[in-house]
Amino acid sequence: MKHTLVCLLYSLLALPLCPAADAPKPNPPSTVETITIEGKMLTLKVPTEAAPGKPWLWVGEFGGHLKSLEDGLVAKGWHVAYVGVSNQFGSPESMAVWEKVYEELHGKRGLAARPALLGISRGGLYVNAWTRLHPDRVSVLYLDNGVCDVRSWPGGFQLTEKGKGSKGDWTRYKTEFKFTSDEEAMEKSIRAADSFAPAIKNNVFLISVHGTADHTVPYVDNAKLVVDLWEKSGGRFKTFPKEGGDHHPHGLPDPAPLIELLSKEGTTPP
Repeated sequence: MKHTLVCLLYSLLALPLCPAADAPKPNPPSTVETITIEGKMLTLKVPTEAAPGKPWLWVGEFGGHLKSLEDGLVAKGWHVAYVGVSNQFGSPESMAVWEKVYEELHGKRGLAARPALLGISRGGLYVNAWTRLHPDRVSVLYLDNGVCDVRSWPGGFQLTEKGKGSKGDWTRYKTEFKFTSDEEAMEKSIRAADSFAPAIKNNVFLISVHGTADHTVPYVDNAKLVVDLWEKSGGRFKTFPKEGGDHHPHGLPDPAPLIELLSKEGTTPP
């Protein structure tokens, strides 16, 4: 009898495990595509199934840095795009590449006409430049300790506060914009809140995530001026201040509130 039970148990353990016929099949993982546009590498995270309207997040700089945020959006059917135009500080040359990216992703692939933009640190210069150029092609402008005034960073000049600056990046900035001196760059560079009225008129939703003690990109001289303009002009916005926070880390410890807000504002028709 004992021998019979042992044999029966062994035979049962040896049987293959067959899932129920109606058990849900796991979705295949999302994919990452790389495309060369104007000699620059475009990285595109593609969801398994696109959400209605094909919403997408366009990262101005440091693609993949807020991985949990990006992956959370991809899980909701968003695409996430980043094109490497580093050290161009939102210049006309970098925006020319962005035009080609937009043509590829919206024009050819049918992604939403109004992506949500994410500007991490110096990435703020890119997303701000695009928003000024195309206020009708942005759903959300999300600044994360975002640079909005080059005099503050990389310049490091005394404004309301004095940031750390970056001498090498300031030199690269002047070269990119063809400024011949500090004085010319200080005089002719766009200010933080300049030329955003059309974006507010086009119902662009503004998000600011910022450390209140950012010593690299002081909030008071950068995103705060943009937030103040939105508030004064009756624009829609939400801030996520991190009390006592410095420039790093970016994002929020739990990205869920940002994912929820982006999912709402980045997919709602204006």
